[in-house]
Amino acid sequence: MSGEPGLVGLLYRADWTRLALSAEVSDGSAVLVAPGKRYRYQTAGRLTGCDGRRAWELPGDDEGSEGRVHWIGRPEPPLAWLLCPAWLLVGSRLQVRGHVQACGRAAIDVVMTRRPSIQHRDIWPGLLPAGAEVLVDAELGILLRVAEPGRGGRPEVTELASADFAPVVDPALFSPPPGSRIAESFAEASSGGGPAWWAAKTAAGLAAGGLGAWIRYSPFGHAPSSPSAAADAEASISADPAPERSPEGVPSGPPVGDDLLDLLHAGGCAEFTATLHQWVDIAAMASQVPPAARAAGFGGLGLLMDAVSQRPATAHHTCTVRIAGPGRYQINHDGPRRRGPKTVACDGERCFQIYDDKVTAGPTEPPSSDIASLASLADPSWLLRCALAGGTAVTVNGRPAYRIDVTRGHARWSSMIFPAAVAVIDAGLGIILQLTYYIGSAPVQRYELRDPIATAGDGFRVDIPPGLPVVAETRPRPGARPLHPAHIASGIASAAARQAASETAKTARHLWQRLDPRQPRDQD
Repeated sequence: MSGEPGLVGLLYRADWTRLALSAEVSDGSAVLVAPGKRYRYQTAGRLTGCDGRRAWELPGDDEGSEGRVHWIGRPEPPLAWLLCPAWLLVGSRLQVRGHVQACGRAAIDVVMTRRPSIQHRDIWPGLLPAGAEVLVDAELGILLRVAEPGRGGRPEVTELASADFAPVVDPALFSPPPGSRIAESFAEASSGGGPAWWAAKTAAGLAAGGLGAWIRYSPFGHAPSSPSAAADAEASISADPAPERSPEGVPSGPPVGDDLLDLLHAGGCAEFTATLHQWVDIAAMASQVPPAARAAGFGGLGLLMDAVSQRPATAHHTCTVRIAGPGRYQINHDGPRRRGPKTVACDGERCFQIYDDKVTAGPTEPPSSDIASLASLADPSWLLRCALAGGTAVTVNGRPAYRIDVTRGHARWSSMIFPAAVAVIDAGLGIILQLTYYIGSAPVQRYELRDPIATAGDGFRVDIPPGLPVVAETRPRPGARPLHPAHIASGIASAAARQAASETAKTARHLWQRLDPRQPRDQD
C-alpha cells in the first residue's frame, strides 16, 4: 500500500492525451503537449510530434545507427517516463515522505521500491529500476521529477526544469514540418512498396513470429495428442461477452474505484494453492495476423502457420499450483506429458524438475515458460498499466470478486498481447481468479484459478517422490524462463534488417527501444 489515500488512483489515471503542457526538461529537451494526442518533442538531434492523428519525425543531420522513427500505428506519448507514470505501480511499494512544491505545483514526494513478488512478466531486469524517488503532481498525477540509483552512487535525475500548464499554443506547431517522415497505418504502409512497405512487412513478421514461438513454447506445446483429449468436457473456452470499447480502444464501462485499484497494486503477496486451468484457441490466435501480413509472406508468418498446423484448434491444460512467497512455488502438471517435467518446484534456493525417472536440481528461477502466466494471476499489478473499467462485484465459486474490463489503452508499453481482456479479481486474496483474452468478440485464451486456499503460515517444502535420483542441472533448460517477446523480435528484426532498406532497420530498432520505458527520457 502507498499510505496516501488515492495515490495509486492518481498515478493510474494520469492521462497524457488530455494534458496541456509546455516544458523544458533537465536533459535539454523540450516538450509541448495539447489535448487530443497532439505533441511536439525536441531533443538535441531529433524533432518528433503528432497532429492528433499521425505521428511524424523530422530527421536530424546524423542518420547513424541511433536514428529513431515512429513505429507504424497509433501516436505514442512523448516523455513517457514522466507523463505515463503507471510503471511505478507494477510490483512496487510506495512510501510518501511528504508534500512539496515543484515547478510551481503542489507535489507528493514518493519513494518507490520493488516488493518481493513472483511476478516477472513486466519487471524485466535492466528495464525498470529497483527503486526511485519521484515527485508526483498532486492534481495531474504525472511525474515532475524522477531520481533513480545511478552508477557510482550518484542518482540519475530527469525532471521538468520549467513548466507552463496553461500554454498558449499555435496549432500549426503540431503539423509535420517539410521533410518529415509521417507514420502510416499498417494497411497504408503495406499497400505500397518502398521503405514503408518493408516496415509493414517487418511488423507482420514480428507479430506472426512472436505468436508462433508462443504457441510452440506454451504449455499447449507439451499437451499430448490422444483420443481422450476429444472427450474433455471443458475443451472449449467458456467466457463472458468481450468488453465493449470506445473508438479510442478503451473500455466503455464506468471507471474503476480507488479501493479496487489499491487491491490490484497490493496484490502479489498472497500464499495459496489452487488448480490452474488454461485454454487457448490456436486458430483464433492466428487470426490476429492481418491480411496484409499474410500477403507480405514474411518468415515469421511461416513460423506461425507451422505452429498452428501442429496443434489442435483449442487446447485445455490443467495443473495444481502452490505459491508460498517469492521464489517458492510448486506446479504439478495433470495427465501424461510427451516431454518436460511432471513437476516444477522451487524452495527459494534451488529449483527442481521432477520426471518419471529422475529429479534435476538447479539454481532458483522464476516459473518456467509453460506456466509463466501463473505469475500474472498471482500478482495483478500489471493490470495498472492497462485501461480498466467496471469493478462490478460478482461471486465466483462462492468467493466474492470483482469483474474488470481491460484493454491496452493509451499506455506506451503494455504486457497485453491481445486487444482486450476480462479479469475477475478475488476480493480476499487479491489474485486473478479468471483472465480471458479476446480478439474482437471471440475469446482466444483463458486462465482460471479454481478453489484457491490461503496457505500463509502453513510451511512449505518441495515434495519429491522417494526413490528418484537427484542430479545437478548442468545446462540451461530450453524454455526455462518466460519467453521474452523482445528476444523473438530482435532475431526476426535482424533478419529483416539484412533484407530491407535502412528505413526498415531503423523501424525494427525502434520496436526494441519501445520495450524500454526509460528511452523517452533521451528522445522519442
